[in-house]
Amino acid sequence: MYVAYFDEVKPNEKEMQYRYIVGGIVVAMSNIPKIEAQLTELSQEVFGTSDLTTDTEFHSTFIYSRKGAFKQMEPNQRLYIFERMGRILSDGDAIRKVYACINTDKLFPGTNAAEHAFMHFVERVDKVIGKDGTAILIGDLDDQQAKNMVSEFSRYRTHGTNSKYGKLITRIVDSVHFCRSHHSRMIQLADAYVFSVSNTYTGRTGWFANEYRKAMARADLWPNAYKEWPR
Repeated sequence: MYVAYFDEVKPNEKEMQYRYIVGGIVVAMSNIPKIEAQLTELSQEVFGTSDLTTDTEFHSTFIYSRKGAFKQMEPNQRLYIFERMGRILSDGDAIRKVYACINTDKLFPGTNAAEHAFMHFVERVDKVIGKDGTAILIGDLDDQQAKNMVSEFSRYRTHGTNSKYGKLITRIVDSVHFCRSHHSRMIQLADAYVFSVSNTYTGRTGWFANEYRKAMARADLWPNAYKEWPR
């Protein structure tokens, strides 16, 4: 049994990032305690506590942009957090990485980028768990988008996806579940992965941008399955 933790990154024209990305990590339930322990250790080291609060959340955008709990944190310490999370993500035996990237600047008017990103993500999660696997989906809570995803996922299980070839989703069970990201280290790790994916499509420049890329280059972040659409 697997759990797929996922998050999304929306387009950001200020950073010349025109992709809508849904991605995350797929983890066997038996491996979750080991990964959580590593993240708890990092929390204890960085924050001095293992408590799960908004002040102890590894929120990648906040870490990168020096916001919230990271406002007074030195650049090298923030880079250290990214490097440690990249190291955890590199455990290919325990963590499978998946994402779907929609090129919004190539879409026809009226095309729903969020819906397509989620659909392609679900198809690839179904692929990486294998024909004998089952999984549940747990995402970061976004009230309106959460309602849309629940409705869409229900259709995928009963009628199949509406991609080019279509796929009936039978190995991902139940509904889509949601959790506040500051209540789950695993969602925070998924967020770190999706942030790293989105960073490859941005126009971020400067010292910290270059050092972030160097830190993450030491990690194995190659996806087990991905989709970029349209080409």
